Amino acid sequence: MLRKYSCLLLIPFCLLAFTACREPTPIASQQKVLRISCETEPYSLDPRRNRDLASVTTIHMLYEGLTYYDDQGKPQPAIAEEIIISPDQKKYLFKLKPSHWSNGQKVTAFDFERSWKSTLDPEFPSPNAYQLYVIKNGQAAKEGRTDIENVGVRALDDSTLEVELEIPTPYFLHLTASHFCFPVHGSLRHHPLNTSQSIADTDIVTNGPFKLVSWKRQNELTVEPNPYYWNRDNIRLDQITFILLDNSTALQAYQQGSLDWIGSPLSTLSPEALNSLKESGQLEIKPSAGVSLMRINTGKASLSNPRIRKALAFAINREELVNHVLQGNQQPAFGLIPPSWIESQPYFNDNSVEKARELFKKGLAEIHLSQNTFPSIAICYGSTERAHKIAQVVQQQWKQALGIDVQLNRCEGKTFMEKLKNLDYDVSIGSWFADIRDPINFLEVFKFKDNGTNNTQWENHRFITLLDQSTSIDNSKKRNDQLKEAERIFISEMPVIPLFYDSYNYVKRPEVKGVTFSDLGYLDFRRAYIQ
Repeated sequence: MLRKYSCLLLIPFCLLAFTACREPTPIASQQKVLRISCETEPYSLDPRRNRDLASVTTIHMLYEGLTYYDDQGKPQPAIAEEIIISPDQKKYLFKLKPSHWSNGQKVTAFDFERSWKSTLDPEFPSPNAYQLYVIKNGQAAKEGRTDIENVGVRALDDSTLEVELEIPTPYFLHLTASHFCFPVHGSLRHHPLNTSQSIADTDIVTNGPFKLVSWKRQNELTVEPNPYYWNRDNIRLDQITFILLDNSTALQAYQQGSLDWIGSPLSTLSPEALNSLKESGQLEIKPSAGVSLMRINTGKASLSNPRIRKALAFAINREELVNHVLQGNQQPAFGLIPPSWIESQPYFNDNSVEKARELFKKGLAEIHLSQNTFPSIAICYGSTERAHKIAQVVQQQWKQALGIDVQLNRCEGKTFMEKLKNLDYDVSIGSWFADIRDPINFLEVFKFKDNGTNNTQWENHRFITLLDQSTSIDNSKKRNDQLKEAERIFISEMPVIPLFYDSYNYVKRPEVKGVTFSDLGYLDFRRAYIQ
């Protein structure tokens, strides 16, 4: 017999809270407009294709899924009005509330079925497709081992979606709150390789609280309330504009009153700005569920040896990087999972130069190279100023500790993403911000070498087995121990170099209220208003 999911009891309360906050729609001269600076523009307006924070923030405004995260980071019903779970926790039945696309058409369970199956289509390049492998036959379909129609997602009628999982997945309702589980309108779904440029931007049909009204490339992007959104009456902002600016210009614009929000999660504040903003009491700081890291292309012959990769990791002085260069309340990272999520000891020590030299010498011998014949390494990174500073520090530290020549390859955002996807790099600077509030999300990024977010060519059978086994462990301590063992294996082979656990540093005007800022990096403007 099926049972109802307990969070359903929260729906009336949420609706009541929304209704109580409603203000009359302001006249044109009193429009409530929120202006936010950003460093990069979205990679795509297709939620199936995105992985970076700027894109995902935009996607969360334009789309909505079956569930959403509340202020406490717990999944609650969104388009799902009722959620029923089978006793074995392998089958979910979602009853949808009446909702519509931004063109007035009804959102149906068939939209979810077709969207999820398109993500799992072998021909579709979705970097987060692996997140849907928990669905029955999801991985088999993506790998071309079974027909897409055998995937365990089925619309029973317009308002009922049935999902069957491979195994019980305790975090499944977290997944349904994430962008890769949002529905995609048929007009976009029919463009399988679409990057939102093959059709007019303002023709993008979405189902979230806001809709796109203009996108001036490399300049600004503007959204307004979606008139067909099911909870439109409680959206209190009239417009949100994201303006593409370098960080120093953004700070000046904020000080002059032409911006309302600068800094995390869509841009960074310079160390100089951080110090002055701290002293003036304007700086706001939040912990984040993110780790900054360096991916290593393990397919490169010179980087194929774990000892060499560990030598590169051990030679970095993270304390110097975060305290004297970045100065943004980051914490040095010696693993992937933030200690606040799983309590664990560091897997290695910071700035272990002598150990790094020892490992480097042994690794060189194993791949039949010497200090003189080891090729230079190119660090590839995006165009942000912070990434450039990290690259410069690492370049200097590797030269001093290991005598390695390092080239810096700074790229525009989309070019950088393409280089990662095509494995056209040696070492890259990046980050991983969890999509869901479960520690496995930091590890499963690297579960399969073909994962669209892995980009290292690394894969380990024991690591895969530990992650698979962890999903069936009910005891949280035992499950965490299993995940820590998987993390230990990962660090022992070092396909990725952890740098630091990130924090959010930002400044907003005090009259900006009601914005939910998740440690996952999502900004939720559904209850936002300007006082």
